[in-house]
Amino acid sequence: MTRAIERTLVAHGKIPPEEAATVARTVLNYFGPSDAVLDNKVASEDRDHFYRLEEEGLLSSEEEDATVSRGKTWRIHYWFLKKSRIRAASEGGEAATTEGEDAVYRKMSDDSWNRSGGAAGVKPPAR
Repeated sequence: MTRAIERTLVAHGKIPPEEAATVARTVLNYFGPSDAVLDNKVASEDRDHFYRLEEEGLLSSEEEDATVSRGKTWRIHYWFLKKSRIRAASEGGEAATTEGEDAVYRKMSDDSWNRSGGAAGVKPPAR
C-alpha cells in the first residue's frame, strides 16, 4: 500500500513523500482483515485521505439505503479496497498513467502549438 501511495498521491504532489507510510498504515488499520469499512468508523481527518485514494482509484465507495424502525431510511456508506489497482500501482503497472494528464501535451512538438500555421492542407475556418 505504501508503494502504491508513493506512485499515486506522492507522484501527483497530493502528499509529501514522508507521509506515504503513515497514510498507508492509517488506511490499512481501518480495514484490518476486511476489504470494506463503514464510513462512519473513519475519523474526519482520515476521511480526506480516503477521498484522495478514491480519486487515484485505490479505494472505492458505495452506499446503500436501509430501512430501520418505523419505516425510516438510513443511508449507509462503505469504503472498499481496490486490491488489483493497489497491486498494479505498487508493482509499477501504473507508471505510464501516473505521468499526469498533461503528459500528452508535453510530448507534442513546438510546431504543434503554432496557431498560425495550421495543419498541412487544412484551411483555418473563416471568421
